[in-house]
Amino acid sequence: MQQTQEEPLHWDNHRTKLNLTFIFALVVAVIGILGQPPLFVIGIGVAIYSWLTSPKQYLIYRDSLVIIFGRPRIKSYPFQDMAHLELLTLPIGDRLRVRMANGSRIMLLTQDPETFRAKLDEALEAFHGGQAGSDYGQNGNSADSRQDSPMVIEGEVLSDVPVDSEIIEPEIVEPEITEETPPDNRMGESSTENDDVPY
Repeated sequence: MQQTQEEPLHWDNHRTKLNLTFIFALVVAVIGILGQPPLFVIGIGVAIYSWLTSPKQYLIYRDSLVIIFGRPRIKSYPFQDMAHLELLTLPIGDRLRVRMANGSRIMLLTQDPETFRAKLDEALEAFHGGQAGSDYGQNGNSADSRQDSPMVIEGEVLSDVPVDSEIIEPEIVEPEITEETPPDNRMGESSTENDDVPY
Protein backbone atom coordinates (compact mmCIF):
# COMPACT_ATOMS: atom_id res chain seq x y z
CA MET A 1 0.00 0.00 0.00
CA GLN A 2 1.48 3.33 -1.06
CA GLN A 3 0.86 6.42 1.06
CA THR A 4 0.36 9.67 -0.86
CA GLN A 5 1.82 12.84 0.61
CA GLU A 6 -0.11 16.10 0.37
CA GLU A 7 1.51 18.82 -1.71
CA PRO A 8 2.18 22.14 0.07
CA LEU A 9 0.08 25.17 -0.88
CA HIS A 10 3.20 27.36 -0.92
CA TRP A 11 6.84 27.02 0.07
CA ASP A 12 9.88 29.24 0.35
CA ASN A 13 13.53 28.75 1.23
CA HIS A 14 15.37 30.31 4.14
CA ARG A 15 16.86 33.70 3.30
CA THR A 16 20.49 32.56 3.53
CA LYS A 17 21.69 29.26 2.18
CA LEU A 18 25.10 29.48 3.88
CA ASN A 19 25.20 28.46 7.56
CA LEU A 20 28.33 30.22 8.83
CA THR A 21 27.99 28.88 12.39
CA PHE A 22 28.05 25.33 11.06
CA ILE A 23 31.14 26.05 8.94
CA PHE A 24 33.04 27.74 11.80
CA ALA A 25 32.14 24.88 14.13
CA LEU A 26 33.56 22.37 11.65
CA VAL A 27 36.76 24.44 11.36
CA VAL A 28 37.07 24.39 15.18
CA ALA A 29 36.51 20.60 15.14
CA VAL A 30 39.30 20.17 12.55
CA ILE A 31 41.64 22.28 14.70
CA GLY A 32 40.65 20.04 17.63
CA ILE A 33 41.64 16.92 15.68
CA LEU A 34 45.11 18.41 15.13
CA GLY A 35 45.94 18.43 18.82
CA GLN A 36 43.29 19.86 21.11
CA PRO A 37 40.57 17.28 21.89
CA PRO A 38 38.32 19.71 23.85
CA LEU A 39 38.06 21.90 20.74
CA PHE A 40 37.01 18.87 18.70
CA VAL A 41 34.18 18.09 21.14
CA ILE A 42 33.06 21.74 21.29
CA GLY A 43 33.23 22.11 17.49
CA ILE A 44 31.20 18.95 16.83
CA GLY A 45 28.66 19.93 19.52
CA VAL A 46 28.12 23.40 18.06
CA ALA A 47 27.96 21.99 14.51
CA ILE A 48 25.24 19.49 15.49
CA TYR A 49 23.28 22.18 17.35
CA SER A 50 23.55 24.59 14.41
CA TRP A 51 22.52 21.90 11.92
CA LEU A 52 19.42 20.96 13.93
CA THR A 53 18.26 24.53 14.68
CA SER A 54 18.88 26.41 11.42
CA PRO A 55 15.83 26.38 9.12
CA LYS A 56 16.26 25.34 5.50
CA GLN A 57 12.73 25.58 4.08
CA TYR A 58 9.22 26.75 5.06
CA LEU A 59 6.12 24.89 3.80
CA ILE A 60 2.48 25.96 4.06
CA TYR A 61 -0.07 23.14 4.13
CA ARG A 62 -3.85 23.49 4.46
CA ASP A 63 -3.73 22.94 8.25
CA SER A 64 -0.17 23.69 9.37
CA LEU A 65 3.10 25.51 8.83
CA VAL A 66 6.06 23.13 8.50
CA ILE A 67 9.67 24.22 9.01
CA ILE A 68 12.36 21.90 7.68
CA PHE A 69 15.65 22.13 9.57
CA GLY A 70 18.78 20.03 9.00
CA ARG A 71 17.86 16.39 8.53
CA PRO A 72 16.22 14.61 10.34
CA ARG A 73 14.47 17.54 12.14
CA ILE A 74 11.13 18.74 10.80
CA LYS A 75 8.82 20.88 12.96
CA SER A 76 5.11 21.33 12.31
CA TYR A 77 3.03 24.19 13.74
CA PRO A 78 -0.76 23.54 13.49
CA PHE A 79 -2.88 26.53 12.49
CA GLN A 80 -5.12 26.16 15.56
CA ASP A 81 -2.09 27.05 17.73
CA MET A 82 -1.37 30.30 15.84
CA ALA A 83 -2.68 33.63 17.13
CA HIS A 84 -1.63 36.08 14.39
CA LEU A 85 1.06 37.12 11.93
CA GLU A 86 3.21 40.24 11.86
CA LEU A 87 5.52 41.50 9.13
CA LEU A 88 8.44 43.28 10.78
CA THR A 89 10.34 45.79 8.65
CA LEU A 90 13.82 46.12 10.12
CA PRO A 91 17.01 47.74 8.79
CA ILE A 92 18.50 44.26 8.37
CA GLY A 93 15.53 43.08 6.28
CA ASP A 94 11.88 42.08 6.57
CA ARG A 95 10.98 39.24 8.89
CA LEU A 96 7.71 37.45 9.42
CA ARG A 97 6.80 36.81 13.06
CA VAL A 98 4.16 34.26 13.98
CA ARG A 99 2.64 34.67 17.44
CA MET A 100 1.38 31.42 18.88
CA ALA A 101 -1.71 31.10 21.09
CA ASN A 102 0.48 30.21 24.08
CA GLY A 103 2.44 33.48 23.73
CA SER A 104 5.58 32.15 22.08
CA ARG A 105 6.88 33.62 18.83
CA ILE A 106 8.49 32.17 15.73
CA MET A 107 10.62 34.26 13.37
CA LEU A 108 10.54 33.26 9.72
CA LEU A 109 13.32 34.50 7.45
CA THR A 110 11.91 33.68 4.03
CA GLN A 111 13.36 34.95 0.76
CA ASP A 112 10.06 36.70 -0.12
CA PRO A 113 8.33 37.62 3.18
CA GLU A 114 5.43 39.60 1.65
CA THR A 115 4.29 36.77 -0.64
CA PHE A 116 4.82 34.18 2.09
CA ARG A 117 2.72 36.23 4.53
CA ALA A 118 -0.08 36.63 1.96
CA LYS A 119 -0.14 32.89 1.26
CA LEU A 120 0.01 32.02 4.97
CA ASP A 121 -2.81 34.50 5.69
CA GLU A 122 -4.94 32.89 2.95
CA ALA A 123 -4.29 29.42 4.34
CA LEU A 124 -5.10 30.55 7.90
CA GLU A 125 -8.35 32.22 6.79
CA ALA A 126 -9.37 29.13 4.84
CA PHE A 127 -8.59 26.92 7.85
CA HIS A 128 -10.46 29.11 10.34
CA GLY A 129 -13.40 29.74 8.03
CA GLY A 130 -12.79 33.40 7.29
CA GLN A 131 -12.45 35.00 10.73
CA ALA A 132 -11.21 38.20 9.15
CA GLY A 133 -9.94 40.89 11.49
CA SER A 134 -9.60 38.71 14.56
CA ASP A 135 -6.86 36.74 16.19
CA TYR A 136 -6.75 33.17 14.92
CA GLY A 137 -6.24 31.60 18.35
CA GLN A 138 -9.67 32.58 19.71
CA ASN A 139 -11.45 29.56 18.17
CA GLY A 140 -14.61 31.52 17.42
CA ASN A 141 -15.05 33.03 20.89
CA SER A 142 -15.43 36.55 19.60
CA ALA A 143 -17.67 39.21 21.12
CA ASP A 144 -20.26 38.73 18.35
CA SER A 145 -20.68 35.03 19.04
CA ARG A 146 -21.01 35.66 22.80
CA GLN A 147 -23.79 38.24 22.34
CA ASP A 148 -26.09 35.76 20.60
CA SER A 149 -25.96 33.14 23.37
CA PRO A 150 -27.71 33.30 26.75
CA MET A 151 -25.63 33.95 29.85
CA VAL A 152 -24.66 30.85 31.88
CA ILE A 153 -23.63 31.14 35.53
CA GLU A 154 -22.66 27.97 37.44
CA GLY A 155 -24.68 25.72 35.16
CA GLU A 156 -27.87 27.86 35.20
CA VAL A 157 -29.07 29.62 32.09
CA LEU A 158 -30.31 33.14 32.79
CA SER A 159 -33.21 33.32 30.38
CA ASP A 160 -34.85 36.38 31.98
CA VAL A 161 -31.94 38.58 30.85
CA PRO A 162 -32.62 39.79 27.30
CA VAL A 163 -29.80 38.91 24.95
CA ASP A 164 -29.80 42.26 23.14
CA SER A 165 -30.08 44.40 26.30
CA GLU A 166 -27.54 47.06 27.08
CA ILE A 167 -24.73 45.90 29.32
CA ILE A 168 -24.19 48.19 32.30
CA GLU A 169 -20.61 48.48 33.43
CA PRO A 170 -20.01 48.53 37.22
CA GLU A 171 -18.97 51.85 38.68
CA ILE A 172 -15.26 52.07 39.30
CA VAL A 173 -14.32 53.75 42.57
CA GLU A 174 -10.93 55.38 42.45
CA PRO A 175 -8.81 55.32 45.64
CA GLU A 176 -8.22 58.57 47.48
CA ILE A 177 -4.94 60.28 46.71
CA THR A 178 -2.86 60.87 49.83
CA GLU A 179 -0.57 63.85 50.26
CA GLU A 180 3.02 63.05 49.40
CA THR A 181 6.07 65.19 49.35
CA PRO A 182 6.59 66.45 45.82
CA PRO A 183 9.58 64.83 44.05
CA ASP A 184 11.52 68.17 44.07
CA ASN A 185 11.44 68.38 47.88
CA ARG A 186 12.64 64.85 48.61
CA MET A 187 16.27 65.77 48.01
CA GLY A 188 17.27 62.37 46.59
CA GLU A 189 15.71 60.20 49.29
CA SER A 190 14.80 56.72 48.11
CA SER A 191 12.14 56.04 50.73
CA THR A 192 10.27 57.66 53.62
CA GLU A 193 11.50 55.06 56.12
CA ASN A 194 14.40 55.57 58.49
CA ASP A 195 17.48 54.64 56.52
CA ASP A 196 19.99 55.13 59.36
CA VAL A 197 21.05 51.51 59.17
CA PRO A 198 24.79 50.69 59.37
CA TYR A 199 26.05 48.77 56.35
